[in-house]
Amino acid sequence: MSAREAAKRERSLRIRQAAEHLLEKRAITAVTTKEVAEAAGIGEATLFRYIGSKDELLFMVYGDRMDALLSEIEQRDAMTTVGCDDSEKTGSYYLDRILDAYRTRCEFYLQNPDNASIYLRAGFDKQNVSRGRNIAQGDRSIRLTTAILAEGQSEGFLNDRIPPGLVAQNCHAIYMHEIDRTPTRGYVPGTIWERVSPRLHAQLDPLLR
Repeated sequence: MSAREAAKRERSLRIRQAAEHLLEKRAITAVTTKEVAEAAGIGEATLFRYIGSKDELLFMVYGDRMDALLSEIEQRDAMTTVGCDDSEKTGSYYLDRILDAYRTRCEFYLQNPDNASIYLRAGFDKQNVSRGRNIAQGDRSIRLTTAILAEGQSEGFLNDRIPPGLVAQNCHAIYMHEIDRTPTRGYVPGTIWERVSPRLHAQLDPLLR
């Protein structure tokens, strides 16, 4: 790596770290590019050589955190199956794994509801540079739910007449809808799980045998 490339990579890292620090508790709308540049130890003009807009900082930081969260959810779910005695399994065992995954996502949302809403809504914007990443992250949640439901159906604990992929898509749509309508309808963000949970149960409980 040349000295120039090393310097460019080092500046990129400082920009990312500055953005992470500033966006940890504040909304992107309350953060200025001047603040980010100063925290990164560069000029504001230099900052815009690395990003196209202020929102790209959010998409970068929040996207990385979402990837890490999804990996954590997947790993934790995998651990629940280790050493689980088949005699202890019920239909609720499978549904609880799905509920746990979405409860964890709701808890993550509550760390910074404003930024979460902006990031997740960007997935519907065809012009947004991070749209593909948003979609891929949603697909990860849908795949996990589909796999859990298919497992429960194959084991005979869940109704197998309903396609698991469709239920999984509906579950994710419920989560996304409640996130999206929280600011639109002026709901208190802290009530997110109170609103998501009963809607998930309405989708999942009919699968119990």
